[in-house]
Amino acid sequence: MVLTIDCFMPSEWECAEALRRVRWASGVQCVYCGSGSVVGRGWRKGLYRRYCCKDCRVWFNDRTGTVFANSKLSLRVWFFTAFMLQSKVSVRELAKDLRLPYNTMYRVVERLNLYLTASTIKLKGVVELDEVYVAAGLKGEKGL
Repeated sequence: MVLTIDCFMPSEWECAEALRRVRWASGVQCVYCGSGSVVGRGWRKGLYRRYCCKDCRVWFNDRTGTVFANSKLSLRVWFFTAFMLQSKVSVRELAKDLRLPYNTMYRVVERLNLYLTASTIKLKGVVELDEVYVAAGLKGEKGL
């Protein structure tokens, strides 16, 4: 069975709801100053909630500060791509299934990989690293 985007997520609204539930699980906070005094003000494109921070007076929405920010692609495409990357699907196959240009899908996958592999752990104080040499093979070894 081949998975398509139509059988993955029923609607863009459900993807936006899932993003809101995960992102704001502990309450909405300003993505710029971290303040908790945020007011919801309307909807962006009917899907994404708009917020205004009372402290720094900056507007933002559910996608601001995420991998999905400033993207014209729908959340369904982003979620489907992230899901399919777990199965080691090629970029070319994703582009064909979603009927999008290869370059677009390449940038989406590259951006997802960058965000997913970015470590949030920062080392502090004195950090000690040891050297390790890993042999690539036994080439040149006699008798093996």
